[in-house]
Amino acid sequence: MSSSSARGGHFRLAISLGTAASIFAGCGLLLSSESSVSRDSSLPQSSNFLADAGSTLARRLRDNLSDLRTSNNLPSFAAKEEAAVAGDRLLLVSAPAVLGSDHPHAARNSSHTAEVRRLVAWDLQNKLPPWESFISEGAEQGVALVLGQSLKPDGKPSQVLIDRAQAAKHLLASGKVSKVIVSGGDAAGVGRTEAANMADVLANVGISRSDIIQESQALSTAENIWFALRWIPKGTGHLYLVTSDFHMARATYIAEEVLGHFYRTFENAYRDDPRWPSHMKHYPRLELHQSPVASFCGSDASLNRDDDPKADISYKSLGLRVMNELTWMGTREVPDSLFGPPVTGLMYIWPVQINVSSDPSQSSRYRLSVAQSMYVLKGLCQCKAPPEGQGPEIVYPLHFPLPSSVPADVPNWKEAISECERR
Repeated sequence: MSSSSARGGHFRLAISLGTAASIFAGCGLLLSSESSVSRDSSLPQSSNFLADAGSTLARRLRDNLSDLRTSNNLPSFAAKEEAAVAGDRLLLVSAPAVLGSDHPHAARNSSHTAEVRRLVAWDLQNKLPPWESFISEGAEQGVALVLGQSLKPDGKPSQVLIDRAQAAKHLLASGKVSKVIVSGGDAAGVGRTEAANMADVLANVGISRSDIIQESQALSTAENIWFALRWIPKGTGHLYLVTSDFHMARATYIAEEVLGHFYRTFENAYRDDPRWPSHMKHYPRLELHQSPVASFCGSDASLNRDDDPKADISYKSLGLRVMNELTWMGTREVPDSLFGPPVTGLMYIWPVQINVSSDPSQSSRYRLSVAQSMYVLKGLCQCKAPPEGQGPEIVYPLHFPLPSSVPADVPNWKEAISECERR
């Protein structure tokens, strides 16, 4: 992590919350475990913010940028939330560093930076050197990664999110995982991250906030995996991927490719480091588990808005969502988007490039992902309503776990979609 006082730079800080509050970046940002905005008479009122565990940091900065510039005569800058939260501890925030050394508040900025560094929670971040990694291959401890989705237009969580939260609660209750990571940035630009929304959903189903880690950088499934690796709890041997039935095959393929790239990258980076005594030069691995969540399968097609390209995803039928997932895999959009120029305008992991052709297991993983997607499509194609729990319900047609091998008679994925469209 780094901090900078250069104009236009960013401070990246991991801070322990509690009764102590820290002011940094010359912006008068006050961090505390409280949840409401508080004023400090010693600071310019327009630049004093109280962030509750970092999840509302970006919104508060954005809402007050004009006042901040007016009162302090600061240059324009863009604020992007980058926060990770574990219980009542703020692990990481990114705030604008807009003061140069010639600014009248530069001296105060320096003293605030020193205070923040004293409070940095380095111990909670995973370490990259293999001999220091928080990943403990073969250990029983597990962590769940719950993949998110944006809220519905009315601001309420979709049934898909609630179902995933319930699955995470079950994993915690079973003792398979010690913590739950919720991952997702503010892709919609609404001032609140998907991770913060998911944390609320998990809390509402009865999961203690002390068991929730928020990762607020990711803007894609690949980034969900990549950035979550930073917050793997120490001693973790298992990673449980929690997502919906229609999303599981693609998410698993991406997770395996991202994890494989991560391991290979740092095996190569530290191979000649004398501090790594291992003869095998084998980076510790997480054992990946699928935790698919059954979606509501409804028969009332009048409830969906499949023909409206502008309709929110929560209004799309379950059958259509499965077809889309298979299309993205079958056309190779997913593997091809992991390397080279963005295929769809979305760079899957910034700034990481994963050439899947260099992975000797990629071909078999890809074929299995497509086969699993077709298995899911065959069962859920009949689900014509959105998975929101409305209208007549069809008896759930799938059986878990998903097939772990590719059948010899697997049909062409395009034929599978055409057959579904005819039903």
